[in-house]
Amino acid sequence: MKRRLSYIMMVMLSAGVLISCNQEIIQDNSYGYLGLKMDNDPSSDFIVKSGTADNLVFAVDVINASGQSVAKVEDHRTVTTENPIRLQIGYYDVVASNGKDLNAAFDNPFYRGVKNVRIYPDKINTVNLTCTLANTIFSVEFPEEFEEYFDVYEVSVTNGTGNPLVLSNSPAAGNTLEAGFDSKAYFAPTGTLTWNLYLKNIEGGEYRHTVTYSDVKARQHYHLKFNLGEDVTAEGAFVVKVTLDNTMDESSHELILDFDNRLLPSVSANDEFAAESGEPVNIPVGNTISKVLEFSTPAGVQSLRVAHDNVVLEESGLPRSVELVGTSAADISSVGVLVSQMMGTKAVSAGAQGVLMDITGFVSKLPVGRYEVDFTVIDVKGHYDVFELVLEVISDVDAEAVAAYTGWACFAKLEGRYFSPEVPEGMTFQYRKASEAEWTEINPAEVQVNSASLRYTTIVFGLAPSTQYVFRAVSAEDKETKEITFSTAAYATIHNLNFDSWSDSDKYPNASGYDIWDSANSSGAAVTTKPVSEAVSGKAARLESVKAMGMMAAGNIFTGQFAGLAGLGAKLDWGTPFSGRPIALRGYYKYSPMTIDMAKAPYTDMKGKMDQSQIVVFLTDWTSQFRINTSSKEFVDLDNDPGIIALGQLNSSDTDAGYVKFTLPLVYRDATRIPNYLVIAAASSRYGDYFTGGVGSVLYIDEFELVYDPAELTTDEYNKVFSRVSPF
Repeated sequence: MKRRLSYIMMVMLSAGVLISCNQEIIQDNSYGYLGLKMDNDPSSDFIVKSGTADNLVFAVDVINASGQSVAKVEDHRTVTTENPIRLQIGYYDVVASNGKDLNAAFDNPFYRGVKNVRIYPDKINTVNLTCTLANTIFSVEFPEEFEEYFDVYEVSVTNGTGNPLVLSNSPAAGNTLEAGFDSKAYFAPTGTLTWNLYLKNIEGGEYRHTVTYSDVKARQHYHLKFNLGEDVTAEGAFVVKVTLDNTMDESSHELILDFDNRLLPSVSANDEFAAESGEPVNIPVGNTISKVLEFSTPAGVQSLRVAHDNVVLEESGLPRSVELVGTSAADISSVGVLVSQMMGTKAVSAGAQGVLMDITGFVSKLPVGRYEVDFTVIDVKGHYDVFELVLEVISDVDAEAVAAYTGWACFAKLEGRYFSPEVPEGMTFQYRKASEAEWTEINPAEVQVNSASLRYTTIVFGLAPSTQYVFRAVSAEDKETKEITFSTAAYATIHNLNFDSWSDSDKYPNASGYDIWDSANSSGAAVTTKPVSEAVSGKAARLESVKAMGMMAAGNIFTGQFAGLAGLGAKLDWGTPFSGRPIALRGYYKYSPMTIDMAKAPYTDMKGKMDQSQIVVFLTDWTSQFRINTSSKEFVDLDNDPGIIALGQLNSSDTDAGYVKFTLPLVYRDATRIPNYLVIAAASSRYGDYFTGGVGSVLYIDEFELVYDPAELTTDEYNKVFSRVSPF
């Protein structure tokens, strides 16, 4: 007790120090202390008797009213009245546990206890915490005599979640899900417990039996004890009587195991079908040759279940699992169209000794692909047979078209598939305009084959924009195959790309009625952008860097609108509505640079260097125009703006005696998004936005156009367009 008082006094002294440093802190006795004592409950064998089992160590977790863990202790024995847990006053849940909290495991008891406590100011509250078994236990017992009759005898058990645990006479080494009969299976209680008995006698006969318990709770032990009854031999049938002793509910019943293989259920296919369980059967798509499965159940059918794990079958109307015994004809029709095709209008009655299932219509409706469907038949004695129907529905041709991937104006990706293990000779594609009859065949050498998926693709160039096409897969043997239609995208352009149209005052690069182009300096004291007849054709735009009001002003032009002055700078709304997907900008420019003689931060180090012109083009999916403010240095981040889909830049310091033709590839960053805006901008000084450049630098631009056809690009230019992403 003296030690405890010393501890409390030390805490109070610490509080006094805090008060001397900050007068706003008030001593409020807001802390108390928690001690632990682990009790036992003699009413149950599965409750931890911590008072006598000192080797059991419990982890302790203290949870506050908000559900947060505020204290954790790995060993409950370290928490005593002399060494309590310090907590703020209030209510807490104290949780103690021993072992691993697993869903299912062998020999893994998990004990847990919870108690709510209240912590009072400056007091120790010692909580008496009882920990009990949090699992359900399952165990089995077989007599040694089973070895004389059975090669395999085992029981698998599950609580409905996760993998079952198997108690077996021959558990697999290293498999944590299997154990011998000396082990116990521990489960998290879920309310149910299902066990499956499997026996295989020395003659090869098999038997299965399933039982499910409900209202299963923690601290219940389900122990199954199997005993052999009298051996009986009759008419070649081997019969074993097994007594099941279930100590949980103190009841017993007898199971008669009949291993007469002549009476077991079986499944077979008609001669025309000739299908073997588990063996793939090749079926041409649409084939209507008779396909009948016969289920023989001499003892009477109890269950006939159809199951699969195929998305195509499910989407076509066949549930992942469906029971047919006891289901009426009307119910069969409501379950799914494929079930109706299997069964017609017939329902399967419980106790029937034979069932015929005509699956001809079902198979004839399946598209090309591989399908695995299990048919499980169980008789009234619990005997069963499974027929694994494996169908390879193949095309009656070597290859067929699958899909066309478009989105571009002049090229598309074609995909097909083939059906033989080897690539068919001459396998390729043919395509044509939908309005024409003549086919164009692609060189087979231009086809890329994926042997793993039996798919093949190619990219076809030279297509016309806004045009509907048809393509098909062909081989040396097959030409008349399935046809698929696709359409190319449209060309899109903007007004006055050739810079021939200007306002009446020659200050704005737009004809009357258009609002596409503008300049940041098309009015006022320094008109640095204007039309000239010194052009490749018609008129051209002349951009000059000048000194105006003591500042450097670069000649510039851009798609968008001038939005007004901002101090000594300007506000510009960049971008014009646009939804096309060009792959390059082509045009002409001529440049006469001067040495940079005016510079502002952050480009003061550029002074004395040769000026550069700039032409930039990019596509964006912005939801509105981008507001540039040259005074506050608000510009588009060309490298990182997430709205930019594709970008091309041309910077030059060359002195050009005449016009230079250029092709500027648009480097795509995303080939799936559709643009909302197109930005084209040019400036006589690259850093004019920062009032940096050479006074007298002059840039001429003329005859711009958007390029859509890869045939108009060099190989290097096309590769640059899709250097970051694939076009499809």
